[in-house]
Amino acid sequence: MSLISFKKLFWLFLFLSLFLYSTSAIAQITKQTQIQIEALAYRPLNSSDNLMIATDSLNNTWIKGQFQKNYLYAPILFQIPNAHIPEYDLYIYNFNTLHLVPPNLDSQEEFVRGRYAQHYIITDSQTYYLNLRQYPVENLQIVATERSQFGYHEAQQLLFIGLYYGISIISMIINLVFYIVFKDKRFLTYTLLQFCIFISLFYEDGMFYYLSNSQWHMQYLLSWNIPLTSMLACLFTIYFLDIKSIFEQYKIMFISLFISSFVITIIYNIYPYELLLNITTILSFIAPIFCLIIAATQFRKNIYARFLLIAFGSIVLFGIGYTFYINSNMQEFTYFNINAFRLVSAIEIIIITFAIIYKVRDLQNLNNHYREEINTYLLMLEQKTQENKKSISTNNQTDTLSLLRIQYNLTSRETEVLTCLWQGMSNIQISERLYISLSTTKYHVSNLYNKLDIKSRNQALSLKKKTKV
Repeated sequence: MSLISFKKLFWLFLFLSLFLYSTSAIAQITKQTQIQIEALAYRPLNSSDNLMIATDSLNNTWIKGQFQKNYLYAPILFQIPNAHIPEYDLYIYNFNTLHLVPPNLDSQEEFVRGRYAQHYIITDSQTYYLNLRQYPVENLQIVATERSQFGYHEAQQLLFIGLYYGISIISMIINLVFYIVFKDKRFLTYTLLQFCIFISLFYEDGMFYYLSNSQWHMQYLLSWNIPLTSMLACLFTIYFLDIKSIFEQYKIMFISLFISSFVITIIYNIYPYELLLNITTILSFIAPIFCLIIAATQFRKNIYARFLLIAFGSIVLFGIGYTFYINSNMQEFTYFNINAFRLVSAIEIIIITFAIIYKVRDLQNLNNHYREEINTYLLMLEQKTQENKKSISTNNQTDTLSLLRIQYNLTSRETEVLTCLWQGMSNIQISERLYISLSTTKYHVSNLYNKLDIKSRNQALSLKKKTKV
């Protein structure tokens, strides 16, 4: 037997071994079904020689593709990394017969968890067919690679995804704690806004599909999350820039946009036409764009408007670009893929979080300044009040002395001595105050007692209280 024949027999034996090992996980279809699939009118998809597209009588979309030659007879993994296509049927050839490959089952028929539907296959033909049912085919990406290479690529992708999720979760926790401490709505609205963006990326990354063991498709999640994100973005802009007065001028327009978005979303959930989702998406982008225009008007006089316009504007721009990327086949939008959107989102989170912290710090400093000014004003007011009370008391005392002086015919010196008695001074203290001798002081006190018809200092104080001005 020649060397060439022996080599062919070896590859045939290897293929048969691998095929028999994995045939339990695939199902042969009828000959009539195979003929119907092959007979569909396929045409090039996106001017690509590798992918062909056709539509059957039930309006299902079919894709005809080609594996690389080096993948023949080898165990490979097939996947469409698109959360918007959670279910599809994969058909491969073995011995010129089409077989339907069930998703998420390895060669031993054990369930395999993945972010998207995965098919473990071995084939002897380059041709395969996909029944995408009625899911959109714009920007269709197909991964068909050796299992070891797929595992390495998936590990890298999960590492990049994990870094973003870590930054996002930490930022949400920090902002929530700041809201609890400062009771500032900026932190709360930004936390909710981050959460909505997080949910959108969580869905696009296939994490709901992964966590639910391929059960949660959640095809209507984005239809609700997109307008909700738009509304929170506007609220955050209002609180962050303190532009409630400006917002009042356009309140009717914003409310109309939000109501329209949610009404169309409800209709889309009942009648899931792609056009309705596109209208909701367009309406949801109008409000944030208008908020950015308002921020641009505050660019010169408000430093925080610059932060918002640069960071928040970038996330809105890439959000629009990513929407076009997943809904069109235009190569110009390939730069707006989910990895780029995730990177811009992470940078925006860091910038805006620090901007909010500095904003609240400035407000705290301003509040402390106002508090100090108020305390100073209150202290001055209290001092003024005390001075007024003292002045009133002095005036009252002067008026009382004037009355007593006239009524009892007191001399100037006797009036001075009476004033000292009212202040509770002793004879020695009075003599020192008025620079007179002690005997002279006693003399004046005695005269006062006689003229006022009193016998003690307590009666002199009582006389002060009884005298009316």
